[in-house]
Amino acid sequence: MKTVLTTFWLAILVSPAFAQGTADYYRPSSGLTEEPGSERHSAKNRRTELTQLVARYGQAYIRERWYVGMDGFFRSDQGQLSQTFNGLISTQATTKSGWSALIGWVGDERWAVEGGYARSPIHNTLLVGSGTSALDLRFTNDKHGFLVRGKRRLQFGKQTGKSGLWLGAGFWIVPNNGQELSQFMIEGYSYSGFGGSFRPSSRPQVDTIQILGDTRLSPKLSGLAEASAEYTVKLGGRFDLSLFARKYWGLGNSITTNLDYRVNGGESQTAVLRGNGSGWSVGISLRYVYALRYDLKTMPRIFNLRGNRQNIL
Repeated sequence: MKTVLTTFWLAILVSPAFAQGTADYYRPSSGLTEEPGSERHSAKNRRTELTQLVARYGQAYIRERWYVGMDGFFRSDQGQLSQTFNGLISTQATTKSGWSALIGWVGDERWAVEGGYARSPIHNTLLVGSGTSALDLRFTNDKHGFLVRGKRRLQFGKQTGKSGLWLGAGFWIVPNNGQELSQFMIEGYSYSGFGGSFRPSSRPQVDTIQILGDTRLSPKLSGLAEASAEYTVKLGGRFDLSLFARKYWGLGNSITTNLDYRVNGGESQTAVLRGNGSGWSVGISLRYVYALRYDLKTMPRIFNLRGNRQNIL
């Protein structure tokens, strides 16, 4: 009897196990089926959608950005001449091209600070004589400059992109080494008149004119103060293009030409031509944004826009 009861209870316990096949036991629950690699594929899709949303709507949520850029420009400057030796000498503005390499930071699309190196000459241009026969002597400094510039964007209505008008101010440091650039001597002749009162028999007097010059760089640092205005346009992706105009005021002289003037070997007169970089420039700037930081407190609002999935994060 014991054997029969034992067999009966074992049959009752084992039969449910056989009723549930092996395939049924390992089948995932409905709605949880995943193929190999599907989790990775889903994460990739979420990142793609996130990138697309940020590219389309994220401009309004940029907190900071960092960029590198190159400027190309034409710059004009004019030296200051202390006297003209009765109109014999003069100076004029000189315009040459230059460039600069910059690194910058922009905060809240309102404030910006940038700095870098500029390759831009400061000139001393001396004209001796007048008209087409004038002698043109032009000297330049070492063309090096290091600058820092701050800018403020002007807001006109609701602007969400990076395009806009910026006003700025900056400061340049111009290194000088005290090097002598040139020594020169100019000789010429002048007909000074007819010896007092006019008489037909009088002959004009010929005067010998001599000008000695010495041009050298300052042994000290000099500088420039700057005011600027520029309009920035977003090109697409991470590139910006700016058109700018800048005004410069020299702070100390970078290059100096000392002049000594004599007539017939008599008493000398002196003059000084100083170049401090005062002038202006116009040019174009191309910038690449290499890093962005978004405002995470307000940025999630872009995922609440109509048509966006709520579970993208």
